[in-house]
Amino acid sequence: MGNESGIRKAINSTLYGNRFTVLVRVALGAMLAFTGAAKMTDPVSFGQIVARYGILPSELAPYAASFIPPLELILGLALVIGIRVRAAAALALLLMGIFTAAVSINVFRGQSFDCGCFQLHLLGVGLAEKVGPWLILRNCLFLAGYALVFRADRHLLSLENFIEKVRLNNLEKTKYE
Repeated sequence: MGNESGIRKAINSTLYGNRFTVLVRVALGAMLAFTGAAKMTDPVSFGQIVARYGILPSELAPYAASFIPPLELILGLALVIGIRVRAAAALALLLMGIFTAAVSINVFRGQSFDCGCFQLHLLGVGLAEKVGPWLILRNCLFLAGYALVFRADRHLLSLENFIEKVRLNNLEKTKYE
């Protein structure tokens, strides 16, 4: 253990859960919560974007557009607050995997259209994110982040961690009463 390199210590620390995993968890959670809330402001427009991917039958696109944003919001809030972190990270990983597959299929088809990811126009930003190789790369980075959060054994600055500390503290008190 004393011969462990600095890189190996950093990796082990990250897998156990450290400040970096907190930063990744909160950043990805905030991003997911924002995207979910933004998409809920205009479900019809988001439904059209879902249909444009051409993955689901057109009859199912409005249902997906109604289901995905609240799921993103709930998962994002769970990650930010730090409750049921592993479950939220696993579902976010699955959701991001589906998004990445949908983008990849459309890149393979030669399609290029607004991906509908962040709805940046709501912030007055005129940046349209197009389906393309860059989006696949970005989503792969997000996948790695969700995997890191899922893999961490503990989650600092989380409600889960706080509840566990309180529970252990109460257990310790009752042990001596």
